Amino acid sequence: MPSKRLSPQKAREKLGQLTQQATATELPLAQKLTALTKWIEDKKDGLLTSKPYVLVLLTEVILDAELWLALRSLSPEQRQQLYLSENNSAAEQYWFEVLFPRWINDWDPKFPNWKREVMQGNFKRDDELILRNLAREIESRGGSYLWRHLLDLSMATDLLASGEGESPLCVQLTTVSGRYLADKRRGWEETLQYWRIQRGLLVSYNPTDNSLVSRLVTVILSYSDEPSANGYNVVTDL
Repeated sequence: MPSKRLSPQKAREKLGQLTQQATATELPLAQKLTALTKWIEDKKDGLLTSKPYVLVLLTEVILDAELWLALRSLSPEQRQQLYLSENNSAAEQYWFEVLFPRWINDWDPKFPNWKREVMQGNFKRDDELILRNLAREIESRGGSYLWRHLLDLSMATDLLASGEGESPLCVQLTTVSGRYLADKRRGWEETLQYWRIQRGLLVSYNPTDNSLVSRLVTVILSYSDEPSANGYNVVTDL
């Protein structure tokens, strides 16, 4: 789970360096990084320090951009060798090979809104504890996961999960139920369709269930490992 945070000074420095590096070869990435630089350029360091999600998100993007640029310099065969040597999971590979490049190269319709909401402190990961517990349980069962704030904010995905298969699943968790779930489902499906995500699972759960984590992981891994579980599946009885 992401917890590392760069200081405001280091984040500004890294954004500048990466933007300069990307401008020569990866202009869409440079443009995204420039937008993030402008997002924080008039904010004092003390204010940014008080905005943990701003710094965590920036740290994630910076570290991922650094690695992605390094991967871009390799051939597909070399990248695959690196993934194998570093024991990267199917979820990590899907992020760096598919979804992160799409975010870099495509227009993100949610970008202006989430920048505003995160800076104003309106974005909170109330489900962070359950996600951490899910991650531990997924790993204990031999699966893998990846969690990024970009996935949540831009792609309606709380985590990427993979079991024994090589096709990760984009999972969205919600406590919304009943008639309100239809609107949630519609927005979720539209977002996944926009990003051309082919495998998604929306799970409506009861947060008071004592066996929730175990049951959630069972459902997530069963859909992840089922080759025929393509498209967008919804589970509402948890």
